[in-house]
Amino acid sequence: MKVSIIILNYNGLLFNEACLKTVFNQTYKDFEVIFVDNGSTDNSGKITELLFGTRNNFRYLFSEKNLGFTGGNNLGYKYSDGEYIVLLNNDTVVEPNWLEELVKGIETFENAGIVQSLVLTDGIPKKYYEKNGSVNFLGHNIMEIFPIDENGKGEIFLAGGASLIFKKSLLGNKAEIFPDEYFLYSEDTYLSFFSLFSGFKNYHNAKSIVYHKGSATTRKSKLPFINYYQERNRILNFMIFFPFSFHILLIPYFIFNILSKILLSLFKKKYSLLGIIRAHLWLSIHPVFILKERKKIKPFIKIKYHNVLKYLTCKIFNGENRFENIINKISFFYCKVTGLRTVEFRK
Repeated sequence: MKVSIIILNYNGLLFNEACLKTVFNQTYKDFEVIFVDNGSTDNSGKITELLFGTRNNFRYLFSEKNLGFTGGNNLGYKYSDGEYIVLLNNDTVVEPNWLEELVKGIETFENAGIVQSLVLTDGIPKKYYEKNGSVNFLGHNIMEIFPIDENGKGEIFLAGGASLIFKKSLLGNKAEIFPDEYFLYSEDTYLSFFSLFSGFKNYHNAKSIVYHKGSATTRKSKLPFINYYQERNRILNFMIFFPFSFHILLIPYFIFNILSKILLSLFKKKYSLLGIIRAHLWLSIHPVFILKERKKIKPFIKIKYHNVLKYLTCKIFNGENRFENIINKISFFYCKVTGLRTVEFRK
């Protein structure tokens, strides 16, 4: 088996059939589907098994509890036979050549660690698909950073977890794709960091097309729950992959991050004060976990962090108004003075 496609389901009755019909209608045929029912309560997993269970390349796994995006994918990974691993959200439908183009990318793009599809998400303006984004020092997504060539190919930092492919050999003897503790959010950033620090490159292939509903599983979740995992995992990625000396340079960013989110939680209800506080408390009382994760990835680190910085952005905001542009200019000046050579300093 060449490719193992891992698809998670959590109460996805409205999405599973449409998604899997397009997956099984691929021009590329050498694949298996590992369908992980992640503690669903709506019988969606069993119904999906009845619809597709007779196929010899369909495997159904059931977890009694919701393991999250990380734990669910890790469970599927344990049972995978493929040389290549594909992660695909169940709230998607894919073009017939979706998988063929992903495989082509991982096999032919120079030193490819991960290749992501062109994921067209409902509600995202068209202009944001003209370039690929990155993340800043706070782990927030910043749009329109990396160009895409006329063939739809582009080197990127962040390979989004809605649809991506990587070689199983990328993980070596690791028994998991992600730390289970992440549960959800920023786990694709973790994998993108892992690939780059291991000496590989991440790519976008616009010929592999996916149509994505977006946040189908989490849209009913409460804000404190969402903010807790978002905030914690964004910062956790930097604490795991970067040297502690680097974090000293990020202190102004962390202060700005906490103060701004506290203000927004009080006046705009964009953030949950409870979720933000809980995230930072968790980070402060779990140094042992962080040290263990740093030790796990240490054998895979092949390049210095300075070579990864050039894929990140010093922008704090997307720059959609005057205030955001001013803050971005201040951040650029700070990076210039301190030697934090992000993508903006590439020649």
